[in-house]
Parts: sequence; structure tokens; C-alpha cells
Amino acid sequence: MRALYQSSWPLTLLKPLGLLYAFLAKCRRGLYARDLLKTQKVEAPVISIGNLAVGGNRKTPLAAWVAEVLSQHGFKPAILSRGHSRKIPRYSPEPLVVSQGAGPLVTPEVAGDEPYLLASQTSAMVVVAKKRFLAARLAISLGANILILDDGFQHLGLSRDLDILSLVGAKPFGNGLVLPAGPLRESLATGSRADLCLVSADAPSNPWRLPQFEASLELIGLRDLKTNELFNLEAIQKSRLAAFCGLAKPWEFQKSLKNWGLEPVVLRAFPDHAKYDQAQKRELIKFHKCSQAEWLLTTPKDAVKLKGLNLPILAVETKLTPKEPLQLVSSLMAILRHKGWTI
Repeated sequence: MRALYQSSWPLTLLKPLGLLYAFLAKCRRGLYARDLLKTQKVEAPVISIGNLAVGGNRKTPLAAWVAEVLSQHGFKPAILSRGHSRKIPRYSPEPLVVSQGAGPLVTPEVAGDEPYLLASQTSAMVVVAKKRFLAARLAISLGANILILDDGFQHLGLSRDLDILSLVGAKPFGNGLVLPAGPLRESLATGSRADLCLVSADAPSNPWRLPQFEASLELIGLRDLKTNELFNLEAIQKSRLAAFCGLAKPWEFQKSLKNWGLEPVVLRAFPDHAKYDQAQKRELIKFHKCSQAEWLLTTPKDAVKLKGLNLPILAVETKLTPKEPLQLVSSLMAILRHKGWTI
């Protein structure tokens, strides 16, 4: 779908399809609202993190930040994910526990790149399943007392108590049209159902007048995939750099690199959630040779699938930093209390 709205197809041909997609999405929400499709509740508060547009909106860093903050406040959070593009072996259970809080228990291929990354970066439990209700029930049985639904705004099968929308960039809704005519998963009006927004510094005010908090993605360091050594920015700034990523919005990665003072000579964009099979690894080797770069920069999500590859790759390690963290936490807790939870 993403390739369609970024293609040279005439918008006049794609607009009717977008209107149909938006209508179907609205009908689906209506079926859940009328209990014709069932929304299931669990015995723990659920915080959903999502967006209206496809891909690349810092949902994963936001989920990691929320999980760590909840842990610091004495909760036992679990992150629930669909595990997009993960390989499901025959022996693999559904739902699957990726982590119980002490690091990944399975490979990135089995977990999915984002759940694996969350399991590596946080002390939260991570559980993946297509049916998030089953993941929620398993997480609670294992001791979780608060749940974070990663990429959950369109997932209506599990009841949630708090919806956070993550908005990134000067045009977070693109052309404002629904797939395949634009990047939206459903109509812009649907965003009014959320409780608050977290936005990047260059994002406009949200159109629904929801409470809004600003956050930035800060660079911690650059991790050498071969040695696991963490470099600081100054160590490589004079080196010839190239970059690659498998993101829905590769230009956002390029913009972040520039903001951090890193200027790669070229950026190679792979498909979102690239698996980095043998053919793509051969492309990377060729890309490194042609770019004549001393280092290849990539994202943590890409890096977890490239360990063992004999190339000079540095993964940018980042953290999401809200501008007003105490106020944001206070707002989250107040919303959960308002929904009836003892927080």
C-alpha cells in the first residue's frame, strides 16, 4: 500500500480506493462499537500506542519509554505486539513470550524485529500474538499488572484504557488521504478518539485539540556490530559514512542523522521490516564497496537482523526523551485513575 501512494499512479485513480478503505475502516469501528464484533477486556489497565499513518512514527521508542517509566513506578509492565513480519516456526506457540524481563528468549526472526528490540532495550515482559487478547491474558498470568499495546490504535479486539498517538514530522498525515491514495490507515477524524498525543519538535499542533507533549529522539552512541563497542559521535565524525535502513520513512532516519551531526554520503533504503536475506546481504556488501564508506550506519531495528555479517556497521542507539516527562507521567496516571484503575 505504501508503495502505491508514493508511486506515479494518478491520484484521481487512487482517491476512490482511499474513500472505500476509509468507509470500510469506519464500518469496522462501528461493528465494534455496537458489539457486533467483540472487544475483550482484561484484568489490568491497557495503554495503547499507535498512530493514523503507516510506519515510522517512533511507536517502538515510545513503547520502550512508557515501559521503563512504569517499571520505575513499581509496575510490572508487559508489551504486547503483533510481531509484524516475524517467522512463525511450527513448534512456536501462539502467543509467544519473547522476554520475561531479562532479555530476548528467541531470535529476531521468530520474535519480529521490533519485539526483539523492545526485549533487548527494556526490563518489561514482551509477548507477541496476532490476537493481542491472548497475549494479554498470558502476560497477566505471568505476573504483568499493566499492559502496553504496541501499534494498537487500529487493534480493536482488546479494550484499552488510554490511547496515545505518536506524531512525527512537519506533515505527520502526509496528504491527509487514506490508503492507497495517502498514508492514513483510517480517516483523520478518528484521531479524536485518542487521549493524548506525543509529537516531534517539528510536528504541528494536533487537529483534535488533545493534550500534547513534545519529545525528541536523542543519540546515545553508535554500537559496532562486530565488537559490541559503543562509540561516541566524535569518534567517527571525520570518517566517510554511508547509511541504510529498512523503514517506512527512510527520510526520517536521514533527517535524524543530520540532526545528530552525521552526514552520510548516501542512504540506501530497503523495504520496511526488511528481512535481510542472502540477496539483501549481498546488496549491502556491494553497497559498502560502491560507497567507499569506512562505516555503514543503520537503525537498531535493522541491526538485530545483521549480527555476524562481516561489514563495518554501526547501529545508532537512541532514546526517546519527552520535554516534560513528569507532566506526561502525571497525565497518564490521571487518565488511568479516571478510567477506574487504582494507580
